[in-house]
Amino acid sequence: MEDSLQVITPLTFMVAQHQQTGITTILTIFSSMRPKKYYILIISLLAGLISNAQSVADVVSFADAQFSEGNYQIAAQEYNRAFYFGYEHVDVVSLQIGHCYSELENYTLAASFYDRAFKYSSSDSIKNESVLGKAFCLLLQNRNLPAIEELFNLSEEPILPQLAQMHYLKGIAYYNLKDDSLAYTEFYAVLDALGETDSLQSLLSFEFDKVHRYQRRYNPTLSYIMSAIIPGSGQIAVGEFKEGINSMVLVAGLAIIAIQIIKSFSYLDAAITLLPWVQRYYMGGMDKAKALAISKIEKKRYLSYQKIINLTTPPAYR
Repeated sequence: MEDSLQVITPLTFMVAQHQQTGITTILTIFSSMRPKKYYILIISLLAGLISNAQSVADVVSFADAQFSEGNYQIAAQEYNRAFYFGYEHVDVVSLQIGHCYSELENYTLAASFYDRAFKYSSSDSIKNESVLGKAFCLLLQNRNLPAIEELFNLSEEPILPQLAQMHYLKGIAYYNLKDDSLAYTEFYAVLDALGETDSLQSLLSFEFDKVHRYQRRYNPTLSYIMSAIIPGSGQIAVGEFKEGINSMVLVAGLAIIAIQIIKSFSYLDAAITLLPWVQRYYMGGMDKAKALAISKIEKKRYLSYQKIINLTTPPAYR
């Protein structure tokens, strides 16, 4: 017990006192230097952040300039750089990337960035732009029903230009689906949203009246039946005179040959000999009349579609 006791001599006391004074001095010096180091570190970090923010903003500005000049591939690359550098406006840059890929006709990739813009944005305006952009891409891929479904994601009260675009895209989708009544309603709503004159609305109504008449004027079923009764008449009815006359001559020639074979041999011989030719020219003429009627309708619808588009295209798509 006594061996474990430490004897404190004057020398031991002086050494301990000297050590304590040294530690105190070091702590005092460290305490006086530490705030300076913190200030330097904080200033350095802030400078780095400001520099990085400025560099990302410069990238976005450069991308904007390239987009305005129509250099969409370069713009897309620069917007992507800004995106991966941590640009704070993820929704805006995603929307712009979507626009770039849309212009580059990479509609699938464009749609994915429009979805991203919609997801990360809290702005109804940007969300609506994303929806309209994706719907436009779907239409260009001939995906009409998905485009209509996408447009239901628009906010309840979009601004007038976006409202006009929505009706315009719906009109295109319904026209492609041959739902002409709904297409007319949507295209008419475009003119109403844009505040267009009554004269344009009258022209639109006139064009859709023509569209409704095409099916009656070039009825495929009627053309088929007409060619069955009088070969070639179905083709002539849809305005294909050369095709109709050609069919009449060929079938008339077959009829004359059939009569000669029947006179010389028998009905059976005539049937066996001419059956392949009858199938090719008589029944083939009926199918051709129907196909020509369908083709005529599609051509007329396309011509009307071009006129409808010219009448109703919103400024954003011009």
